[in-house]
Amino acid sequence: MTNQKQSQPIAHTHINNQDLPLASIGVPVYNEERFIRESLQSLSLLDYTNLEIIISDNASTDRTGEICREFASKDARISYFRFEQNRGVTENFRRVFDLSHGKYFMWASGHDLWMPNIVSKCVEMLEEMPAAVIAYGSSNWMNAAGSTLDRETGWVDTRDMSAVARFFSVFWGNMHPILGVIRSEALRKARLLSIAGTDLITLSDLALMGDFVHNRDTSWARREFRKDETFKQRMSRYRNREYALSRSLIDKMFPIFRLPIELIAVVIRSHIPWSEKIGIIGILLPSMPVKYFVARRMANRGQGQS
Repeated sequence: MTNQKQSQPIAHTHINNQDLPLASIGVPVYNEERFIRESLQSLSLLDYTNLEIIISDNASTDRTGEICREFASKDARISYFRFEQNRGVTENFRRVFDLSHGKYFMWASGHDLWMPNIVSKCVEMLEEMPAAVIAYGSSNWMNAAGSTLDRETGWVDTRDMSAVARFFSVFWGNMHPILGVIRSEALRKARLLSIAGTDLITLSDLALMGDFVHNRDTSWARREFRKDETFKQRMSRYRNREYALSRSLIDKMFPIFRLPIELIAVVIRSHIPWSEKIGIIGILLPSMPVKYFVARRMANRGQGQS
């Protein structure tokens, strides 16, 4: 990976409250001028008092940087960093986490909205449940104008589940827990790869480390503003320069070729007993083609599982 010049960050010392563990929010953005002001306003209203918000701008070409700098200049909790060249979506997600200092971490997009209590409620659960690695709220859907959509996304709470059950709850579930509040110590041990399906790999890593717990008393709103796309169009989007999820020749030709290999690697490198590893791999191998065809069919019907 070549070294590229980065502009000087607008950074501040985070607010300290010794009674609460520091929580970090990472906001990876690229050309989000349409919604970023509303999203940063939403994050600014969170009621958790020991918070840092880290923005990484992936070389936006619109007014995203200007708006983010405005918020950073007014709020000591917010720090703004910028890549001078687009480094791909995974690198930007990784950067905000690498810059964080908190015991807990949450990724936040530049177009979604959150209830003010989402961090406080999730941190409370993680503090009370040392076996949990992710706490997350319910998710709602809204359109570009902010109107609620008649669309629901399920959730899973893996307390009292075996490692095998936790793994396949993630495998067949949606990826929304990746936007929950995550124990930073666990996230540092997980992998964040520049391949299609990296969110599934990261969540699978975390699922074999501990529980995902759901809090019904808080929620966030996911904004759906992209046009429906077919499975083929989605794979093409993953290959473009802005996403950079398929960098090698094999990945470009077969975007999800590495996914089953990396999932097996997740299982092998985990600390669960070998009997459970063998059981997961035995179920995973025939499940992968089924998942592929289900995902393809849902995407072609405009019901992509995200």
